[in-house]
Amino acid sequence: MLSDLERLIAIEEIKNLKARYFRSMDTGDWDALGTVFTADAVFDFSEATVDPVDNPDADGPEPVVGGDAIVAAIRDAVSTANTVHHGHMPEIEITSATTATAIWPMQDFIRRLTVDADLPFSSSGFTGFGHYHETYLKIDGQWRIQASKLTRLRVTLD
Repeated sequence: MLSDLERLIAIEEIKNLKARYFRSMDTGDWDALGTVFTADAVFDFSEATVDPVDNPDADGPEPVVGGDAIVAAIRDAVSTANTVHHGHMPEIEITSATTATAIWPMQDFIRRLTVDADLPFSSSGFTGFGHYHETYLKIDGQWRIQASKLTRLRVTLD
């Protein structure tokens, strides 16, 4: 049984972990991003790549398995874009001394610069709104993301 203080410390450590996830992704620090996942982590993007309002029956990609594979998938998806990711007001539950769950409301801003024959630069992208549903595992004294599922409530296209 964790004390109230131990529980609060764990919650703050998980908040810092998620902040490192967002910052590392937005700054392209792929080595730091690799430190946030367990080796066998699972990331489910299947409900994140389509707009549930305008296209509710579309299927997204299969989940990505493995911390290194997740970093590679994220790098491939955002390395040619300007991104800003925000997580807000997490609901974090510490389920044991080494496990936890959370739901993070989120907003992301993705803009890709593309070359257009008529313009020197053009912008395309979207702003997304949704939630991360996650589980965490504490390994060697450090919290890591064990599973993450990104869902979207709305996507606004440019």
